[in-house]
Amino acid sequence: MNFITNQLVDTYNTYKDFMEVEFVPWGRTRYEPDGSMWCQFNHVGHDCFANRLHRCVLDHLRGDQDAQVEYMACEFAPPYPAFQHRSYACVQSAGLPVVPIDHCVDSSGQDLDDAAQAAAAEPMQIINFVPSIHFNDVIDRSVHDQARRRLKSMICFALAEDSSTGVTDCQI
Repeated sequence: MNFITNQLVDTYNTYKDFMEVEFVPWGRTRYEPDGSMWCQFNHVGHDCFANRLHRCVLDHLRGDQDAQVEYMACEFAPPYPAFQHRSYACVQSAGLPVVPIDHCVDSSGQDLDDAAQAAAAEPMQIINFVPSIHFNDVIDRSVHDQARRRLKSMICFALAEDSSTGVTDCQI
């Protein structure tokens, strides 16, 4: 959970003009044969609820990457509102109306579930880690492992290779 607050937010704030971030709140979730949803960490928190809430909010914030990153930073900072408390606190912080989000969570989020399940399938097969981090639609375990530890420097060095970005002075 610390990747978003410890790596992504700072990197995004520095390089957001060059980044496109896609959140896929699915993780190690799966549908059971009876149609119910199983979430790996549901026993320690409210993982299925939190994932559905994140999908609904991110859908409402579609097209506003700054708002999406800010929302996810809120959710993944202590006290982890949705995950540990089934709270809509970050929804309110994002300035969204709670009623349509709650409606999505309770009833109309199935299409979002299906899209997230499809988007997460290949990264989970290859990387098998949450969050899965990949660049330019290339799913690579070694790149993912490096990005988990030093996302900002990886992006800086990649941008520095293109002089038109104006990015220099990268550090490992």
